[in-house]
Amino acid sequence: MGLIKIKKINTEVLLKLVILTGFAFFFYDIIKSGKVLLYVAPRIIPYIKFGIIAMILLSLSIIRDIFKPKRKVNMKPYLFFIIPLLMAFMTPEVSVSSKSMSLVGAKSGAQIDNIKQKNITDNSIVNKNNAIGTTKTNSSKVAVKLEMHDNTIVLSDNNFEKWTEEISNNMMKYEGKKIELIGFVFKAEGFKNNEFVPARFMMTCCAADLVPVGLLANYDKAKDLKQDTWIKVTGKIKILNYNGEKTPIIIVESIKNTEKSKVEYVYPF
Repeated sequence: MGLIKIKKINTEVLLKLVILTGFAFFFYDIIKSGKVLLYVAPRIIPYIKFGIIAMILLSLSIIRDIFKPKRKVNMKPYLFFIIPLLMAFMTPEVSVSSKSMSLVGAKSGAQIDNIKQKNITDNSIVNKNNAIGTTKTNSSKVAVKLEMHDNTIVLSDNNFEKWTEEISNNMMKYEGKKIELIGFVFKAEGFKNNEFVPARFMMTCCAADLVPVGLLANYDKAKDLKQDTWIKVTGKIKILNYNGEKTPIIIVESIKNTEKSKVEYVYPF
């Protein structure tokens, strides 16, 4: 009875297949679970899907060479891909906290200077006078999409950044208006005991450019609020002189603890 010859597996091809299919599965998994939004803005997701398809097609194109003989393989170059792949699966996904961020030039009065260091593009320039990370675009276009409910400004996941921008750019129009929003407690160095920002993290492209956005709030018990605690704030908008600038400030009427929003980040597009 003749011996069956077992073909040797080409180790290099096998490594390539593991890397390609591993990354393709990881990207598919985070898209399916929604965790992808912890990494990139929604507008980036179509490019990730294209990448998944490309990796699958590449895998199919090289799988035919799995049994072709190959000289000794140098493993070192592949470690640059295998190690990040293992870390991607082993590291738990966590949302960013304001404590862990390096907030460049955070100022009292809800200002952040030198925000270009946060990789915000020229189309997303910070309004340094009125709000943290508020972007300046054509406010008239923004206003068309925004609606008040029972004469109350209600900030949601979809309009948080747009309303913050609109109020900052047209503050006199909204003075005295009631406002409701959900955000986390943000305090920067230099804030007074009665100052905080009910903020949200804005993502322009990816997690690397996260920056807090929101309006400064005055609250007698602000010093008792814990950083990063999620709260629901109700109050009225008042225009005050702050550091020589007219600034829309939320005069807090009530605060309630609440659950973290399912959509943690907001997007300027």
